[in-house]
Amino acid sequence: MSGSVEYLPLFHDVRGANALVVGGGTVASRKIRALLSRGAVVTVVAKEFSRPVAEWIRRGDLRAIQGRFSPGHLDGAALVFAATDDRRVNAEVSREAIRRNIPVNVADAPELCSFILPAVLQEEEFTLAVSTGGKNPGAARSLREFLEQNREEISVRLERGRRRKRIAARKGKVYIVGAGPGDPDLLTVRALGLLRSADAVVYDYLVPEEILSLAPSKALKLCYARKGKTSGHGAALKQIAIHEATVRLAREGRSVVRLKSGDSLVFGRGGEEAEHLAREGVEFEIVPGITAAIGCAAAARIPLTHRGVSSSVTFIAGHEAFGKEGGAVEWDRLPKDGTLAVYMGVSRVEAIARELGNAGFAPNTPFAVVENGTRPAQRVLRGILANLAHIANEQAIRSPAVLFVGRSVDAVPYETVQEMTDELFAQSV
Repeated sequence: MSGSVEYLPLFHDVRGANALVVGGGTVASRKIRALLSRGAVVTVVAKEFSRPVAEWIRRGDLRAIQGRFSPGHLDGAALVFAATDDRRVNAEVSREAIRRNIPVNVADAPELCSFILPAVLQEEEFTLAVSTGGKNPGAARSLREFLEQNREEISVRLERGRRRKRIAARKGKVYIVGAGPGDPDLLTVRALGLLRSADAVVYDYLVPEEILSLAPSKALKLCYARKGKTSGHGAALKQIAIHEATVRLAREGRSVVRLKSGDSLVFGRGGEEAEHLAREGVEFEIVPGITAAIGCAAAARIPLTHRGVSSSVTFIAGHEAFGKEGGAVEWDRLPKDGTLAVYMGVSRVEAIARELGNAGFAPNTPFAVVENGTRPAQRVLRGILANLAHIANEQAIRSPAVLFVGRSVDAVPYETVQEMTDELFAQSV
């Protein structure tokens, strides 16, 4: 056989199968141990037997034929393994087995094999097999070692898979789901299961395509809020349209996922949508997500609370709702020794900087703006409050972005090439 053959990956049930192993040394003992552990009926042919093989023979775990291989030993065999240190004997075993259409494996000779054995990671819940087609067994073993080092992560993902199968969106029900800050890996298991089983998805422009693509291709997808068109009276009209759409789709008997960036209950109008569904008598469930402040802070290495530095965190809406009179944020009452996380403040960053200064925040208070947090295009700008407006304008911050203010912002070392600091900014102007 050619060493370049493309093998079909298989997991073969050998319980009760007659397996012939030619050879009684160390390599043969590994084959025998694997076969016995999986319920095969093993016959071994060899001139001499190693200590492990002799012990199996003594216990009656296998049948032994002491002597030289002969073609008659293949009678009734379902699988054959050649593992002697004599290449001529191994070639003879291979030739005779192939002539009889019996699958054969020859140790360290892929050109003589009709099947090969991969490098295997065996756990109670799973079996992982890695093969290079017999061309590079060392590389296969290295990959297996890597998998062994990451077995905990594999187990976690298996558990996620089991739970996803148990999670299915019900017909005629609306699920108000937090999509997280943008990275698909930060979806909750429940959010992913519901999204994959949805009949309809109602979302906004901040939900990335990588997350939307997880919904079934046949699911109806409706976007009611597009970038640059969400402020003022238009935003109110879009919210009404979202209310009406979710009710209509649920009453049509669809399973509806209302997908909202971050967490729908943190500046996501999830409460308004739940209130409307309740009034209309539509069944609903709220599924939390990682809110933008938490996700962005983690991605930028910003502890929102830090012992000895900050013992509180305050979430603030950086813009005012349409039609609201006066300011909803009492800036002078915000804790100076805590961390502020300001959402949706891109368009008002100069005013926010001024309000914080007037409220008594020190000019040298550290800040960080995390733009597109957790996403491939993430950018972090850092500095002190006195320079916030200047840096934000010069660097053209774009939504989505979260502003963090407080001493905890620079509590953890953050020097990375992806970030813009006061110093780097000064060098660029």
